[in-house]
Amino acid sequence: MKIGIISLGGKSSLELAKACKKYFGSVGILNLKDFKVKLTEGKINVHYEGGDLEEYDCLYVRGSFKYGLLQRAITRALNKNIYMPIKPQAFTIGHDKFLTLLELQKNKLSVPKTYYAGTTKTAKEILKEVNYPIIMKLQEGTHGKGVMIAETLKSAKTVLDLLEGFKKPYIIQEFVPTEGTSDIRAIVCGNKVLASYKRVAAEDEIRTNIHSGGKREKHELSKEEEKLAIASAKIVGCEICGVDILNAKEPSVIEINLSPSLYSVEEISGVNVMKKIAQCLYNQTIKFKEKKEKKMMEKIEKKNEKNEKNDNHLDDNSKTKSSSKKRFSLLSNLISKSNPLTWPKIIFG
Repeated sequence: MKIGIISLGGKSSLELAKACKKYFGSVGILNLKDFKVKLTEGKINVHYEGGDLEEYDCLYVRGSFKYGLLQRAITRALNKNIYMPIKPQAFTIGHDKFLTLLELQKNKLSVPKTYYAGTTKTAKEILKEVNYPIIMKLQEGTHGKGVMIAETLKSAKTVLDLLEGFKKPYIIQEFVPTEGTSDIRAIVCGNKVLASYKRVAAEDEIRTNIHSGGKREKHELSKEEEKLAIASAKIVGCEICGVDILNAKEPSVIEINLSPSLYSVEEISGVNVMKKIAQCLYNQTIKFKEKKEKKMMEKIEKKNEKNEKNDNHLDDNSKTKSSSKKRFSLLSNLISKSNPLTWPKIIFG
């Protein structure tokens, strides 16, 4: 079987490609930037490096939120015939922090108290209602960029002035105290959590992201945290993702990462995540192909049954016509041989 890993060429994607070589006969590393999607009447065409995309049994799409629409378009065009672990809508929901929380809250999963403001004026009105400290962030972004904390209304207004330059909507969340200023990252694959670890913020920092100076520590998920991670991934439409959970007495989901860092996770968790994901992709591809073949066979069988019914109906019609001809011929013979004088008299009024 053949797998293609579509990404921006990060360490995680390259290491995963190596792990996939143990299970797949062919592994392709494809640059997301070299894809284009062409729409024609009744057809969606996906091109790579100027030509038609080769045939694959599995495609795993990774990469930045900046390419979310392209990721969704590629997946929407191909996921009926190729196994792809992330559903098209996930690239819209999962790359947007507020849409993620909205979808999870609709499905009754625990999320922090969150406000969404489309304008600076609305955001300033929200700042008068909330309990401080608060977290203020943009709805898109990675590595903790665009995330700030405000201890008071005065500092919140200053932060708002800084964020206004991005000309984007605001997300405002009431700060939830966590153990040692940390959150939990759960790596979900299929219907289970493969590995988890705690991300601890650097001194005088609230952002736990590694790119913001945070460090990773081993963490064993509670049953509640594990259920929350698996349910969140399923609701958003990801068979592979990272789920970020507040490390608090009452855990709640703060974000879902469609392209989580997998590199060196084994060092912290003790789990060979690359191998586990490669195995998962291989097994799910086999299941997808079997399901696809089964549907095709059922379709063929239904078509054959329909043809048989039509053939039987034609045979019945032929037999009926033949029988009618025989009866008519017999009746004609009887009439021609009979004596007209013996026919019954017909009396008209």
